Amino acid sequence: MRKIHRCLAVMLTLCSGAVQADEGLWQPQQLPQILTADAVSSLLPGQVAALQQSVNAMAQVGDCSAAFVSANGLLLTSYHCLAQKLDSLQSAMPASGFTALTPETELPLTGLRIAMMRQQQDVTVLLNRQLSQPLSPQQRSEKLQQLSRQLVSECQRQSGYRCELKSFHDGMTFYLLQYQDLDSVRLVHVPQRVADGRSWAWPRYSANYVLLRAYQRNDEEVIPYRSAFLTVSARGVAENDAVIVAGFPQNGQRYQNAEQVRFQFEQLLPAAVGYLQQTIELIEQLAPPGSNNAQRYAAMLQQLKQSEQQQQVMLQQYRDSNLLAQKQQTERQLIDWINGSPVRQQLYAPALSRFALLQQQNHNMQLRDQVLDYLQYARLPALAKQLYSHALAREATEDEEMLQQQAQQIRRQIQLLDTQFDARLDMELALHFLRQYSLLPAGQRLPALDHYFALADGFNREIVRHKLAAIYRGTRLTDADTRLHWLTQRPQQFVQSQDSLINFAVAMHDTATQLAAQRRQLNAELDAAKAGMMEVLLAFDEARGKASYAEANGSLRFSLGHVRGYQPMDAVWHQPFSSLRGLNTPDKPVVAPEQAGLAVNFLSTADSCAGYTAAPTLNARAELVGVMFAGVKENVLADWHYDAAQSRSVHVDSRFIVWQLQQSDAGKTLLGEMQLRY
Repeated sequence: MRKIHRCLAVMLTLCSGAVQADEGLWQPQQLPQILTADAVSSLLPGQVAALQQSVNAMAQVGDCSAAFVSANGLLLTSYHCLAQKLDSLQSAMPASGFTALTPETELPLTGLRIAMMRQQQDVTVLLNRQLSQPLSPQQRSEKLQQLSRQLVSECQRQSGYRCELKSFHDGMTFYLLQYQDLDSVRLVHVPQRVADGRSWAWPRYSANYVLLRAYQRNDEEVIPYRSAFLTVSARGVAENDAVIVAGFPQNGQRYQNAEQVRFQFEQLLPAAVGYLQQTIELIEQLAPPGSNNAQRYAAMLQQLKQSEQQQQVMLQQYRDSNLLAQKQQTERQLIDWINGSPVRQQLYAPALSRFALLQQQNHNMQLRDQVLDYLQYARLPALAKQLYSHALAREATEDEEMLQQQAQQIRRQIQLLDTQFDARLDMELALHFLRQYSLLPAGQRLPALDHYFALADGFNREIVRHKLAAIYRGTRLTDADTRLHWLTQRPQQFVQSQDSLINFAVAMHDTATQLAAQRRQLNAELDAAKAGMMEVLLAFDEARGKASYAEANGSLRFSLGHVRGYQPMDAVWHQPFSSLRGLNTPDKPVVAPEQAGLAVNFLSTADSCAGYTAAPTLNARAELVGVMFAGVKENVLADWHYDAAQSRSVHVDSRFIVWQLQQSDAGKTLLGEMQLRY
């Protein structure tokens, strides 16, 4: 009995103990069951069918989703999904916004791909049949990769579509997904930006949407893609209305257990914040304002400060939340359920023990890898290792596409070093993180690295500094032409080189290879253990009568919610709508009094992950009522759990979109292309 309790203290559990009506990232085949649940039980059969058919009007744009809103390939998605690509077009777009009046004036978005899911096939039985023979976790992982390549290749050959294999519930089920890709996409409309500058805050007043057009090739002619599309609601939504969100959430940690959450937020993340602060302090000391180094390291410093701020926000939200308490409560419920049956104890105890052991090994490896990752901020040694690895890869593989991508990535880093590098500062970063590495327990350190810098008996700053100085003096990788020269050299030339950093890269390569093998082995064992744990969890959910949803993995998901405000703190209540009234100031009214009440953004309880990839938002009649683009501060931990009281997503209201388009003749032309419901 005590053994069960010890194992379940590190048991993989769901994100909360209670069933939440609005919680869940549901697969398309789960829609009929979910749409007839209590959350939207008033739906008529025709409305359920219309919502199911709405899948045909959805498309994936990068990591985001979009909805077709006309028969001529017009797509609606969020601005932030394409921000980086659109920023490069600023010279072609006035500050007041952009609208293409004709196909000739639409702006091509080179490299952007639109993907529409055409079919999904459950291939779980097929794969399990191939994996039924006795295999070690590593062998099973390799066999699964082989089968995946075969399935995808055959699928693409037969269907003519792009295919990918997705694992759900940690390998309990597998689906083969078919996508039709369109790679001719043009920008049609960017609204006048409403820069509210209130990320993670409420109220928001953001015009965070864009209109695109997808094209297809018809013989030699490129024509607008003829698509199923959604009706756009000009009536919008009211408080407590049901909404359905369709998106492609990329990652989630909902199934992490209490020990994983504790490790993440009380050990790993605080250490990361400390390392970021140390790096920032060191760069600011060696690159003071006005110096050449300040300009060289400005971009890195800004990125470091943004990361540190984001992680501090997450840590503070964790401290303010009941996330860990929820996990612990659910684990106690699971313990009671397992202990209530000798059969369940016999079935599940071995899986729990195995997972507990592997989880601890993984945490130790993460702590070591975290320090090694920060060592990469010393760019020159990191580049030397990449160059040698690339040379070995060119000898070992015939995958030209992979090699070209790898070479392009290294070239970009080499080019950055031309303007964003200082040898002395680089060496000081290496010295600092070698010190942090030396503080790891002996069992987590690397013998080869310890030997190279004489760390076996502790960290002697002068000895390590002397060795680093010799390495930086003895290398020619500080020269741009030399760096490019090594990008095309063979492994034997690296081995024979007298360059000190090249020597270091060669000396460390076997250790790096061993580390990669250890990670693959542990990941394979963890994957097998997670599948066993998921079997327990699904059985537990079934016993409780609770529907289960799979972790976010980049596939199409639907979330159900309601338009609702929330209470962020005592004596404060946030209404679910922001309006044009909020844009007015006493000295400079933006809108007339009769328009001031028009909704701009709204809140809903629809579930999402913290990345908030754009997601079209529908009402119960399958009409488009907005685009989800953000969340509130209290939902920063959305990857880890759903809080019915405070988890809120932020959407651009369709009434605001229609109103903005009505302000110009060009916008009215676009509205004429859509089907509006007043």
